[in-house]
Amino acid sequence: MAPKSPQTLFNDAQNLEKSGDIGGAIKIYKTFLSKHRSHPNALKVRIRAAQMSVMIGQYDNAVTLIRNAGGAGESDLKCMYTLAQACAYAGRLDEANDALQKALGIDPDYPPAIARLATIMQYEGRSDEAIKILNDAHGRGIDSWDLDLTLGELAPKADRVDEAVERIQRRLTDNSIKDAPRIELEYLLASLLERQGNYTEAWEAAYRGGSLKTSDGMGGYSIKGAAKNKPRTNIDTEIARFKSLMDIFDVETLKTLEPTDSGPEQRPHILMISGMPRSGTTLIEQILSAHPLAESAGEAPFLIKAANECKMYPNPSTQFLSRISRNKRNKMGQQVLDQLREHSGSSEYVVDKHPSNDEHIGFLAAIAPGAKMILTRRDPREIALSCFFRNFARGHGWTNEFDAVVDMIEIRFQMHDHWLKVIPEGAPWLNLTTGDYTKIVSNPEAETRRLVEFAGLPWDDACLNFSKRKRIVPTLQPHQAAQGIYKGSVAKWTPYAELMGSSLDRLNAICEKYDYPV
Repeated sequence: MAPKSPQTLFNDAQNLEKSGDIGGAIKIYKTFLSKHRSHPNALKVRIRAAQMSVMIGQYDNAVTLIRNAGGAGESDLKCMYTLAQACAYAGRLDEANDALQKALGIDPDYPPAIARLATIMQYEGRSDEAIKILNDAHGRGIDSWDLDLTLGELAPKADRVDEAVERIQRRLTDNSIKDAPRIELEYLLASLLERQGNYTEAWEAAYRGGSLKTSDGMGGYSIKGAAKNKPRTNIDTEIARFKSLMDIFDVETLKTLEPTDSGPEQRPHILMISGMPRSGTTLIEQILSAHPLAESAGEAPFLIKAANECKMYPNPSTQFLSRISRNKRNKMGQQVLDQLREHSGSSEYVVDKHPSNDEHIGFLAAIAPGAKMILTRRDPREIALSCFFRNFARGHGWTNEFDAVVDMIEIRFQMHDHWLKVIPEGAPWLNLTTGDYTKIVSNPEAETRRLVEFAGLPWDDACLNFSKRKRIVPTLQPHQAAQGIYKGSVAKWTPYAELMGSSLDRLNAICEKYDYPV
């Protein structure tokens, strides 16, 4: 077969992007670069591959892609900006600042670079300098949604919420604004209106943001032509998959997967945190990854990929059990550990907080005995509101509508109950516990010590002082990043009770079952 032309490779990658297969697109972009390094479009391809890597949390991969561009990359504005994004998310803030300075050296009025520099300063505790950068940009006549967004993120600490609301509302009247920035601005507006006490308007802004998103939830960066605001299809598929997994992994099936001297080997260095988005996964990830012996791989997809190799995703079947020998299971467990370590660095313990890992606990028991899994818990009303008010960059299309969020909470809590029942009885070699957000914020030291001990780590005070690590956390707003454990998001749902309608009755029923006060 003749090798594919550069244009064919590029088109193939673009088509995979449009279908939502970001990982596949990156792979083809890399093939393009390996075979056509000197092609006139090589730098464009390199930048796009890096941008896609940032989107799915592969920050080190993005950094490597840009660094390999050499001098051509350092003279390209988008290249330097993409490098700054990747470095910032990877916690390499000095390198991010250096890349931004190079970007601004190319174009001192480039709004995204100005906005990102201000955001990094906020994470570094330099809020006054961040505001000054924005003021200087406004003074030079730079008018951009990027700057409006960054001012909105900085506004809570700068006492400029009213100004930020006014700027964003004015910006949203511009019909030329594309869906992606419009969605970001609507969700940020919702959080700022909440701070003003304008709860009905805040709810409406979140609703508008969700209604603009597509059914795959990719916040405006989604599949071209995908149907908008149809989370029902999305969640029905997920509910069916969860139920299939619970049927497959009963106690008796799990017992057949018990490790022996011939394998699989113990994998005590895998620390996984999973649960509903906005239920405390990031908080626990920050606590554990602050330990000197541990590091975070972010929301790594490697367990899901391994399950996919065994035909356990997206449509699980009992047939997978006959296809994986003990030797195969052992290799897969080692592969997941190796990939996590490659993604996070050379730390002894690696923390993975992918929100979908909770559906693959039975599979994890099959390939990685000794691994630890923490299932996160939080008041369902707070989870529901926080998900509805959050602009997820990709996935989680069910967050577009409040009723669909409640559907997801019901099935995920049901699935967690299943694992908490069958794992101790059928697969006690897998370590499973819960981490409750409310308990952590109300009694941080006791709960932190419990979780660190569960992880098999010696105590270290760094786990209580995780906010001192200067790194950008994509799932936190800038004004939250340096606060450590805080109580500001507890019971935020109460002003929205009437707006939740009949969904509140369903949420209250879940609360009663799990001993949250009604």
